[in-house]
Amino acid sequence: MIGTKPMAALSVGLLARKGQARPAMRRADTFTALARAGDDLGWNDMGEGAPAALPPVLAARERLAAELGTPPHARATAPSPGKRVAFTLRLDGERHQWLRQAAAARGVSAQALLTTALDRLAADAA
Repeated sequence: MIGTKPMAALSVGLLARKGQARPAMRRADTFTALARAGDDLGWNDMGEGAPAALPPVLAARERLAAELGTPPHARATAPSPGKRVAFTLRLDGERHQWLRQAAAARGVSAQALLTTALDRLAADAA
């Protein structure tokens, strides 16, 4: 009967040389230096630094959002009972840009904005 070979033990040194791997955790002797640096866990999985301060643009955006409050939600138009029909609208570049900006400012789609405008026009005509 043939005997089985003992399994080879992979040491940390062999693994590091083979795949140039690094240990996930720092060695225990570095904990005292890390405690002074404010790193209480002793490891940094992602290798990222401390989070940066909030940029001035985002701070101003948050301040404006707090002053203005939440934007009003657009009235949801109920779909008419029946089949919906596709419609193509050809616009020049300036009107198209204006439509996209108006829809974005109100937080609705361009289709919802045009549908609301058409509903208001129909209500005024009636």
